[in-house]
Amino acid sequence: MNLERHIYFQIVLKLVFKVFLFGLLLFGFQQSVLAADVLFSPSTGSYSSGQTFTATIQVDPKGASVNAVEAKISFNPAILSVVSVSKTGSVFSLWTTEPTFSNSAGTIEFGGGSPSPFSSRSNLAVVTFRAVTEGTAQVKFDTASALAADGKGTDIIGAAVTANYTITAATTPQPQPETPTPTPTETPNNNEPTDATIAFGEPPRAPVVGSQTFIDPETWYATNTALFAWDLPFDIDEVAVEMSTSSDHVPEKTYTPPIEELLLTAEDLQDGVQYLSIRFKNQVGWGAVLNRKIMVDTKAPLPFDIKVQTGNAKTAFPLLTFKAEDSTSGIERYEMTIAGGEPVIVTPDEAALGYLLGELEDGTYTVKVTAFDKAGNKYEASTPVLITAGWITPSQTDEEKSFWSFLTPGNIFIFLLILLNILQFAYHIYEKRQNAKREEKLSKETREIQDQMEKIFSALRDEIYDQINLITKRPRLSKKEREAVEGLNNALEVSETLIGKEINDVKKILK
Repeated sequence: MNLERHIYFQIVLKLVFKVFLFGLLLFGFQQSVLAADVLFSPSTGSYSSGQTFTATIQVDPKGASVNAVEAKISFNPAILSVVSVSKTGSVFSLWTTEPTFSNSAGTIEFGGGSPSPFSSRSNLAVVTFRAVTEGTAQVKFDTASALAADGKGTDIIGAAVTANYTITAATTPQPQPETPTPTPTETPNNNEPTDATIAFGEPPRAPVVGSQTFIDPETWYATNTALFAWDLPFDIDEVAVEMSTSSDHVPEKTYTPPIEELLLTAEDLQDGVQYLSIRFKNQVGWGAVLNRKIMVDTKAPLPFDIKVQTGNAKTAFPLLTFKAEDSTSGIERYEMTIAGGEPVIVTPDEAALGYLLGELEDGTYTVKVTAFDKAGNKYEASTPVLITAGWITPSQTDEEKSFWSFLTPGNIFIFLLILLNILQFAYHIYEKRQNAKREEKLSKETREIQDQMEKIFSALRDEIYDQINLITKRPRLSKKEREAVEGLNNALEVSETLIGKEINDVKKILK
């Protein structure tokens, strides 16, 4: 029986040690994988002065679940300039900080998130750079955070990889030698190059124009001042830019040397739809025209009245009709409030049919209607409305509810949750009592083991001492016999110490 208890005790110790070791390994593994890197792709490259190139900002969660990233990036504005920062193809659908950049400060900032966590490398934004001059440009993350989808928003940012781009001098194309003009007596060869083929390369492509104010060409904006910028290829020697009201306009106003941005003010941007027409010219000739659509509406909707139409019946509520006009962008919606209450959204179609009031006690109420156009401009109208329908708020105390009226799906769900919590609490109490019994039994077994071990060692000690005394009565002992006697004494002391320590450790655990 004592041997079985000893074996049981050793098995328990081994199991505890293995569980502890596994917990340490699991904790270390979790700490090692919970790290997400932010980086540029590509992170290196060589480009010539005047050239544009794109770099994609990415996050590599390395298996962890991530749903939000924020970063502030810096670059040398003397070597690089940012043409645009695009959200196209981004894994984020929500933006806490819209992607912005400053070429004067040399910074890029963004912050976004996704309702659906992701664990694979994903694109966040695409930056279009323009190489300004020769040099080595570092694009680095000044600050960065990657939040885990663990319900706590734990920042698991790992490495923020710096990108390095080498900018070399622009290469100037060498013109082809002119072909001698044939004499009148010579027969021209149709295969020889003519004046039209002397030019080098192709005409420029249509420009790519961006603005941090007018981001979407199909959206109305309530401002008439904005800065537009575009990428200027290295071989461009002239730019034509004009404002027009036609989507097919060809600009004639030129700028030499070519400009790469244009500030439009109220003198340039009028209310309505207009176009920024721009094209480039290189040594081959003028290129394709870009007509960038701009929609401006800086004026509020026209004043309007709220008409109150009373009902024919004594208990009828009045009908409200209203219609605002906005000749530029048009009316998008109405927001109606009654006596300072929560606003009610009314569409233009619903307003045309009329809005019927209801569930209001008799009295006079102030009704406010705010009309919003598609650019966000608004105009507010208000009118007093007299209610005489005789409606009374139902009393909650007078209504007697039966037992079955409480058996709604929501109440049943709450009852089941409460019942589940009660069962969990009862099970916890039961487990706690069972654990207490097991601990008491284990404590008892430990005490019995200690008693048995003390008896065994006492008997073993007596026996060893008797044998030692028999050996030491001899007048002389050999060297090996003396070493054996000393080894038995040492083994006995070490065994007592180790077993005593193990028993004390078990007692500490059981306290």
